[in-house]
Amino acid sequence: MFGWEFPPFVAGGLGTACHGLVRALLKRGVNITLILPKNITSAREEGLTILGAEYWEFCLNREIKTEEIHNSFKTIRINSVLEPYSGINEPIELNTLSKEAIEKIILEPIADTKSPSKAVYGPNLIEEVTRYNQIAASIANSLEFDIIHCHDWLTFGAGILAKEVSGKPLIVQVHATEFDRSPGSGNSEVKSFEKNGCDRADTVIAVSNLTRDTLVRNYEIPADKIEVVHNGINMTSIPELIVQDKPKLAPKILFLGRVTYQKGPNYFLEAAHKVLQFRPDIEFIIAGAGDMLPYLKGRAIELGISENVSFTGVLNEKEVKEIYQSVDCFVLSSISEPFGLTVLEALSHRLPVIISKQSGVSEVLKNILRYDFWDVERLSALMLSVINYPTLAQELRERGIKDLYPITWDQAAIKVENIYLNSLQEKAICI
Repeated sequence: MFGWEFPPFVAGGLGTACHGLVRALLKRGVNITLILPKNITSAREEGLTILGAEYWEFCLNREIKTEEIHNSFKTIRINSVLEPYSGINEPIELNTLSKEAIEKIILEPIADTKSPSKAVYGPNLIEEVTRYNQIAASIANSLEFDIIHCHDWLTFGAGILAKEVSGKPLIVQVHATEFDRSPGSGNSEVKSFEKNGCDRADTVIAVSNLTRDTLVRNYEIPADKIEVVHNGINMTSIPELIVQDKPKLAPKILFLGRVTYQKGPNYFLEAAHKVLQFRPDIEFIIAGAGDMLPYLKGRAIELGISENVSFTGVLNEKEVKEIYQSVDCFVLSSISEPFGLTVLEALSHRLPVIISKQSGVSEVLKNILRYDFWDVERLSALMLSVINYPTLAQELRERGIKDLYPITWDQAAIKVENIYLNSLQEKAICI
């Protein structure tokens, strides 16, 4: 399995999703080798503390540490600075396949390769991805496995190469597309990785029908090649109901996520301004980091609501739980959200939830409030309804948590395991 992040070092929902699915697959007896692009320092901390995995580190194709701890799960960390949304350092050349040979396999045809990468990815993204693909495929060539499973576009090239050298079935799982992440036309090279990965895959897993439709519409992937497997939640991790002894001094409404264009924090802020005209006592919290933070802070001052809006920055796991427990309502204001794991987290903390209709998670939930991401008037009205009508808020709390019981990682793992088995059967028939 190729991924790009894994707890406790995560940049977003993909790491959480990969963790939840891996744990559930392990429970079903699936043996997993997880290959990640992480640097040596963070990899050592991650691998030995989270899952107690058999832990290998590779530096320029040289194995430097092996420790066997668990028979059915192991992680392989590649010495790479590759991350989903950050700058990329200069690549290190390897004496294996040439870059041209790699690109011929994983990117042909490459659309507009001479155009610079968008700033959100860093100037040397494609070079570092190519380097990661080389190392990952080399490692895969030395392992015994039946299925190749890739999570999102950074790993698709590695999966294609692993399929080339092994002949094993390739499953690619799309958690988000460039059409979700980026404003305007996005990055053409990233789109090439996404389309080629889906084209070369035997099966494509989409995290929602929304994502499946995006793949069909924008990349012309056959609909019958795509299986929808919604993300889930670990029901054993749902916190106990906490009864507040003291009344809260002011109602609080939370936005939590990457503070980027995709997540629509600007619409959340504009709606907050409208709400405060009727309820000046409400506090709005924007939790997370991203390139829109400077704009949002300036806009809050411009609107005259900076005293009612707080920016927390990035929160650790403990702080996230604490902030869920301290607020009265959760809002997902995304312009395009393939799924939306934070919504399940908020429901697990018995919060009333408001989400944009452009969110995949809405496909599996009933007891939430919905609006179109651009409809600031509607969003502000829903916020006021939750705060002004305690009976409505209580109804959403009680019914919302019941929605979670069918949406588990165990259910997702059953579907993924069936995809594995079907792929192996189809491969056997072809042989």
